[in-house]
Amino acid sequence: MSETLTVSRYSYSIKLIGVLATAAGTRQVSIDSETELSLNDVISGLLSQVDKRQFKELLIDSATNNPLPNVIMLLDEQDCNLFQGLRTMLDSETVVTIIPVAHGG
Repeated sequence: MSETLTVSRYSYSIKLIGVLATAAGTRQVSIDSETELSLNDVISGLLSQVDKRQFKELLIDSATNNPLPNVIMLLDEQDCNLFQGLRTMLDSETVVTIIPVAHGG
């Protein structure tokens, strides 16, 4: 008797707005994982994938080592602070949109 083991793969879609898209060189990034990730994990994966100093400086506040002072993060168009902030667990259908605090209207 044989069993088939299936590994669920999660794919997270991140939309970058304004100077973040310019610094990253793209408006959308996908992060793949075999496990469900928190918003913080997705941000870590984003930083690893983009791997550009200017992008990291725009995204992460150097004093707090946290992105929230510099950006607004939306989870399916709702502020992540309405949930558990960076600790929010995301399913693969969640669209993460990152908007710089200093942005045009």
